[in-house]
Amino acid sequence: SSSTSPRRSKSEFPIKLYAMLELADNIPVFARAVTWLPHGRAFKVLDEDTFMEEVVPMFFNQTKIRSFNRQLHLWGFRRIGRGNEKVWFNDNFLRGVPASMEHLVRTKIKGNTVGSIDDGTIPNFDALPSLPIC
Repeated sequence: SSSTSPRRSKSEFPIKLYAMLELADNIPVFARAVTWLPHGRAFKVLDEDTFMEEVVPMFFNQTKIRSFNRQLHLWGFRRIGRGNEKVWFNDNFLRGVPASMEHLVRTKIKGNTVGSIDDGTIPNFDALPSLPIC
């Protein structure tokens, strides 16, 4: 019914993001643009131009990196690093554990508080146990 379609489409962003990252290992143009980090708890945009021109259009309607980043923020992803480093993580977005995405919630908070860098909340990924790689 039309009343369930909008809700379903809103949850597609993390599902599509996960699928995109899983394909990145097997499709060369994806692998040059985006990848999971080795620990499987974050991903990195390696080449923003290739990412937005070749990869994102296959999964999302966004054409601008700011729009894509906004979606990440709205889904509770946080950026790690400063400047040009494009590393993103969310405690409920883990490689090899797609069921963890059930806990992702999209917010409608305006402003730049959602997803802002807070060094006190970024986990030490190296100290965490490895995730299974499927």
